[in-house]
Amino acid sequence: MNRIINFKHIWKWIKDYKWGIFLSICLFSNLYVDIPSFLYYVLWLAFIYALKQYNTKGMGNRTGVAMGLIVLIALSTTLNFAILDYRWIMMCVLLYITLCRSSYRFYKLKERFLYVSLFGFIITGLLNNYAHRIGFNYQLYSWLHKGEAFTIDFSGFTNHPMWLSAACGVGVIFISYWLNHFWKKGRKIIALCFLPIMFLTIQTLVWGGSRSALGASILASLLLVWLTNKNTGRTVLIFGAFAILAYIITPILMADSEKMTRKIEHQKSTGKTSRDALWDARFEEFASSPIWGVGFGVTGVGDEATSGRAETGSGWLTILSQTGGVGMILALLLLWRAVLPLRMLRGSPKMALYTALIAYFCIHSLFEAYIFQSGWYLCFVFWLTISILDDYRVYYRKIMRERKLAVFIAKRKLRRLPKDVSLKES
Repeated sequence: MNRIINFKHIWKWIKDYKWGIFLSICLFSNLYVDIPSFLYYVLWLAFIYALKQYNTKGMGNRTGVAMGLIVLIALSTTLNFAILDYRWIMMCVLLYITLCRSSYRFYKLKERFLYVSLFGFIITGLLNNYAHRIGFNYQLYSWLHKGEAFTIDFSGFTNHPMWLSAACGVGVIFISYWLNHFWKKGRKIIALCFLPIMFLTIQTLVWGGSRSALGASILASLLLVWLTNKNTGRTVLIFGAFAILAYIITPILMADSEKMTRKIEHQKSTGKTSRDALWDARFEEFASSPIWGVGFGVTGVGDEATSGRAETGSGWLTILSQTGGVGMILALLLLWRAVLPLRMLRGSPKMALYTALIAYFCIHSLFEAYIFQSGWYLCFVFWLTISILDDYRVYYRKIMRERKLAVFIAKRKLRRLPKDVSLKES
């Protein structure tokens, strides 16, 4: 049993990653109602401090493209709407601290933080599954449903159902990573233990009601499996197991998915989705200013244009409408920097994991507008993940040298052990 759950190792891991855990709590303060929301910006301050302390420098083409997008956001908003709004300023700050400067030490800080924060997404799925079972739903205390006794909108301990579903989608991918990791290591009992965790996380996602998060997380998990398995036969076997499990658990999940079921029924009866009107509005804004857009945070055209918080329905369409074709090109160029060669991904399961995350965000952001909303924590995670993948490309040779050196030192230490000790350890 001690081999399965090594509590001493877990405690050492917590001590080693204590700052990453603290910054992860700061990140999730944006999601959970009971964590002070100002901590989200403490995370930003920590990154700004690290930029100064870790001898960061410009990252060549990436910095040029990111600065181009920052300038475009500033000019498009001020010229079109003539307003100095804190929203576009915050978005520019976020892009700067995640993309414009880096160093090897800063890359390691970012990667460690992202990796630690992913455990929070698994905890989110399980914790809010518990909330559903005890009958707690924050949505009943929100302005929309205040005073009601019941609503099919479920957010558990979090701010919003869609935010909860999006987080659970990330959790599903990270659970797939661990399941695949232990299975490949031959520790199949531990791998199978992740199946009920995955079921509970998907169940919470379904209660949140996001079909896009469910579909995107499944596709991204399959991509992760393909990227981390060189053996084609094993990959096909895992895909088959996924299909069989999906066939078994889908009726169980859909039996308690009133919100998702109503969405499907509404779409069948009307032939439209809940986002059609939002998407049409974004295309109208793009048509009115196709080159540099209508301005960051701006919705509407002409006299009906307003600046402020608004539901835009799609992250990619928001970029297109608010920064035009130029902004879309710059955003896609930054995204292209995160596409690593297959040989790099096959040699690094973590980078394969982050690639799957980017794939999830790209698909999911067709239906949710967070990649251009700095006040939403997933916006920070999206652009941070892009910078980590590009940093890995830049520092790849140095990372490989360090990895080979670590393996060499470990082998030398093992050879120096007495024979009886080395046999016992093996």
